[in-house]
Amino acid sequence: MRPEKTSDLQEELEKRFLTYALSTIVSRSLPDVRDGLKPIHRRILYAMESMGMNAASKHVKSAKIIGEVLGKYHPHGDSSTYESMVRMAQDFSMRYPLVDGKGNFGSMDGDSPAAYRYTEGRLTPITAFLLSDIKKDTVDFRPNYDNTLKEPVVLPSRIPNLLINGSSGIAVGMACSFPSHNLHEVFSALISLIDDPKQTVASLMKHIKGPDFPTQGIILNSKEELRKAYETGSGAVKIRGEWKIEDLPRGKKQIILKSIPYAINKARLIEKIAEIIIAKKLAPLTDVRDESDEKVRVVLEIKNTADPNKLMSYLFKHTDLESNFQINFTCLKPNGEPARLSLIDICQEFLEFRKQVVTRRLEFELALLEKRLHILAAFAAVFADLDKAIKLIRSSKSRKEAHEKILNYFKLDDEQTSAILEFPLYRLVALEMNKILEEQLEKLKEKKRIESILKSPKKISDEVRKELEEIDKKYGDKRKTRFGSSDNVEFNAEDFIVHEDVYIVLSQNGWIRKLKTLNDPSTLKFKENDQLLETTQCNTKDLLGFFTSRGNVYITKAYNLPHTRTGFGEPIQSLFKFSDGEKVIGMIRLPGTPEDNKQKSGQSSLSFDKVDEYMVVSSNGFGFRFPISNLGETTRSGRKIMSLKNDDRMIGFSPVSQKHVFLATAVGKAVVIATEQVTQLTGSGKGVILMKPGESQLVGFKFVKLKDKIKLVFDTGKDKDITVKSVRLCNRGSQGVIISKRNTIIKIT
Repeated sequence: MRPEKTSDLQEELEKRFLTYALSTIVSRSLPDVRDGLKPIHRRILYAMESMGMNAASKHVKSAKIIGEVLGKYHPHGDSSTYESMVRMAQDFSMRYPLVDGKGNFGSMDGDSPAAYRYTEGRLTPITAFLLSDIKKDTVDFRPNYDNTLKEPVVLPSRIPNLLINGSSGIAVGMACSFPSHNLHEVFSALISLIDDPKQTVASLMKHIKGPDFPTQGIILNSKEELRKAYETGSGAVKIRGEWKIEDLPRGKKQIILKSIPYAINKARLIEKIAEIIIAKKLAPLTDVRDESDEKVRVVLEIKNTADPNKLMSYLFKHTDLESNFQINFTCLKPNGEPARLSLIDICQEFLEFRKQVVTRRLEFELALLEKRLHILAAFAAVFADLDKAIKLIRSSKSRKEAHEKILNYFKLDDEQTSAILEFPLYRLVALEMNKILEEQLEKLKEKKRIESILKSPKKISDEVRKELEEIDKKYGDKRKTRFGSSDNVEFNAEDFIVHEDVYIVLSQNGWIRKLKTLNDPSTLKFKENDQLLETTQCNTKDLLGFFTSRGNVYITKAYNLPHTRTGFGEPIQSLFKFSDGEKVIGMIRLPGTPEDNKQKSGQSSLSFDKVDEYMVVSSNGFGFRFPISNLGETTRSGRKIMSLKNDDRMIGFSPVSQKHVFLATAVGKAVVIATEQVTQLTGSGKGVILMKPGESQLVGFKFVKLKDKIKLVFDTGKDKDITVKSVRLCNRGSQGVIISKRNTIIKIT
């Protein structure tokens, strides 16, 4: 038996998690600063190059490509590998696509590509510069996953792919997000950096103006904001879609969206605009439709009285027609270390890499030249005494004997002698011999040129510069993304809202509906085990407040609530950020509205114009009054109105309408106290103890006159009427008097 080994669990977890994290960072998620590729993309391109799939070859089934990649280099899932290949073929994802796809490779609408058995692909012309000279020992190779083949550690890229195509990824504890840039601008910056290596980011930005996205658009950042992002390797690019006004017959107009921000799903954007139209939040906008083909064309139909600039300002604020692209220049340095680099760091790392590649390529070519010159020197020596060579060969009885005679007589080595013996007889003619001698002279001249370059760092830089200029001349193009101002036309969102009266229906389980008409609340249908809590009539511009059991209030304009045509409505939790277990207990319409806010659930309340304050009460007997002016529109997260501890919860709220308030517990005790004894708070708080419920809890409260009657509703379904006078008037904080000995009270009305 093996001896038992013990290890500290925490140490083992830390060690293994670190190993996993490093593997994810280096082997999957972050691109290399040199070729701008992650391992999966590098393997796909190398596999396609090994299959001979250049830009001039025929398209090959994607299934064959994926099989080649998985079988030889990338032992992971086929779906993720195919997704990586698809992205490299999408002209709306990459500024300069690396794969020429044939078939359905997805769309800006988020449509999935066809399965890999239906699509085909090959390399694009520009990809040749990523793979050029890879067979000339320009980069290191390492064993593949099963140690049967070799794969490149990095591609000998002649183009700064990390900048011109960008990259994004999420690793363990770090992420990256590189925007694409214009090839001509990046190459101009690289050439200027060769001429003056001591440049700054600011001087480099004379060439690189900013990101250049494949989906066009307008960048709204200032030069200072972009410079800071490029210097720190972190920031955000604010990008906006382009639009224009198109004239129609009879003096009508419509708005055309010509582009959308990068990485935004066009179908979802149109869906969001349609939701705004349906909710009548933007009355001048009447319809939206997608007429896109190869180019983006989204039509917005507007009313004749509409102000297009204000309308677009609203859409920029409330949709993804204006969005931010995060910049995070985290990548792998040549030593494999992840780091966040600046723009100038990335350019310098690429140029240094290109110098290394050029040096290794020249050394490889020099070795081939020397090898060839070595053979040509043997040919020249033999041609000088050709008759003797022929005589030695004819006098030999075997190849081995001829080999030894030629080797000894002409003072050659084995390689040279073998080349002589394999030399075709027809090339012994004078013309062929002259060609060989001319080749020798050319090779000597080329050797001298390469040796002079290798001895001079400046000449190596000149070689890099020459390559950059050639590619720039061939593939340099104009920018797609423009620069603009972020100045928006001022607008008031309420100006776009249609004035109309609506009914808001709230159920006990928190389902909310907004209806145009409501004749009889009793005809409403609810989900199983649910029933009507309350309804209110209001205007679309009115504020509505929703109180919850956690002591929070959520206040929003009525027009923000979704219209309900059929069904049970929407769960209120989807409209606000409720915490776990939080439940809505009621709603109010805030003051300033002309309507009376008559509750349709049978409980009436006063006109808000006459209500100055409200009171809230918790199940543990705490409560306080607060001015109604204390409430205002909130965010989706709401605001705290009552501080609660432990299992305490808010059970109700009511307008302060009488001089006395009646409170009751579940075990049948009640108390009547003077309203003036309830403390008023202007902010959130716990309040004061109104009644001590003991081991029970409060089930309700109601403002009353001493001559009023109270209806007690029991858990048995029965009810009982009592007079307020029958309950002794007490100071706040008492335990109350018994009003029911046998049955449990569930609510009072």
